Amino acid sequence: MLEILRNAHYTVTIDPAAQLARVVRSAAPSESPEQFEERWMEVSRALDRAGRSGLCLLVDLRAAVGRNDPRFEAAMQRVRPVVMSGFRRVAILVRTTAGALQIQRHFREDGIDRMIGSDEAQLLDYLREAPRSR
Repeated sequence: MLEILRNAHYTVTIDPAAQLARVVRSAAPSESPEQFEERWMEVSRALDRAGRSGLCLLVDLRAAVGRNDPRFEAAMQRVRPVVMSGFRRVAILVRTTAGALQIQRHFREDGIDRMIGSDEAQLLDYLREAPRSR
């Protein structure tokens, strides 16, 4: 695993052999919607540098404290397509049913196909099923 970004909110690693990018959200709360958006954009820039097209993406949100107030929702709506586009497959790892329901709502809004769940092994199997890049 190659660590390509670490800040107070996110750790981003790449596993070249598995063709997998992993974004892990910490439990540290975002101070503002602006900080939330900027940290996600840092993640996006790191993923751009790694090269998305040959990779699958696993986003681990189990430690995150959910936010659904309007300003955070608007920030999330802006960053989701930027961060999650360009991958062969995307999976989101959550801790709770409420978190899964919130992410499912986002999926419908975005129109981006992703798998969501709380079973990491199952999500990794889903990502491995993606056609390998050449």
